[in-house]
Amino acid sequence: METEEALKVIKHADVGERTAAILELGRLKDKAAVPALRKALADPETRALACWSLGRIASKETVPGILALLADEDPKVRHEAVLALARIGDKSAAKPLARLLELDDEAKVREECAEALVAFPSKETAAALKRASAKDPSRPVRERAGKSLVALRLKELGVNQR
Repeated sequence: METEEALKVIKHADVGERTAAILELGRLKDKAAVPALRKALADPETRALACWSLGRIASKETVPGILALLADEDPKVRHEAVLALARIGDKSAAKPLARLLELDDEAKVREECAEALVAFPSKETAAALKRASAKDPSRPVRERAGKSLVALRLKELGVNQR
């Protein structure tokens, strides 16, 4: 399926068809899909996948809409929003991600925040990761925050980690 066809299918009444189109648009990474995917963020049945696709396209114009989904009631949506924001790399996401790291009820979302914050090196980011590594009730979150602190330090030293 190419972009034009997927943009038609994304409007389909069947959620399975819409889902397939959204996934395909993310795979294609075509910026022409951004307006349709932004609309898909409003659909509770497709918003998590729309976040994924927008993260793959990595268009900074989508950041405000994705930031709003950090408050979504569905943890899968929040998780995908965190991933998308990290891929896009817009600095305006750093503070909301640090806040979510401290406040989200879901450990998986907090763990993803701890990893995502590596994309936004700053004193504030490091402070949020230090707090999480010391005080988060979830061991995986504490461990991920600690690893992210190391990754931030390596970035600061100019060490290529890949």
